[in-house]
Amino acid sequence: MNKKTKDLVLAALLTAISILITYSPLRLQTPFFTLTLGAHVPTLIAMFINPWVVIMTVIGSCLGFFMVIPAPNSVIVVVRAATHIIFALAGYKMIKNKTVHPLIILLVTALLHSSTEGIVVYILTPIILGNQTAAIITAATAFIGTFIHHFLDSAICLPILYALAKAKIIHLPQKFLY
Repeated sequence: MNKKTKDLVLAALLTAISILITYSPLRLQTPFFTLTLGAHVPTLIAMFINPWVVIMTVIGSCLGFFMVIPAPNSVIVVVRAATHIIFALAGYKMIKNKTVHPLIILLVTALLHSSTEGIVVYILTPIILGNQTAAIITAATAFIGTFIHHFLDSAICLPILYALAKAKIIHLPQKFLY
């Protein structure tokens, strides 16, 4: 199978998994924050393939959350999911850079991820609730919750990445093989 076909199949599979995960009962939900265990795993895997797979996977996640989360919360959750493009593309670039240590990649992507989601919650909460105080509290909750969630999903992702590399489905750079 040539690389383009393989990447297209991986993009389709990761996109489908992104949509399916949004239906998971393994979810912690508050009015403006959701934590769906495993929701970032397809996007984290996509970072090891190519930018187009990242984009397709994030679009799948957005579509899934749009279908699952009722309005008006769906707006915030979908925009939060859309921000995954930022951390995932940054992660992809750092993975391709042979000098960046995996722990630095994890920390930088976690900070980008939690910061962008916190900003989205901070901006959209007053528009929906009309309460600036609620925006600060919910943004802080989103930042801290997303930071922790990023590490949880990264821990879930790691054995999957190793299995995919062992099966020669993806290539893991040497720095990830301890």
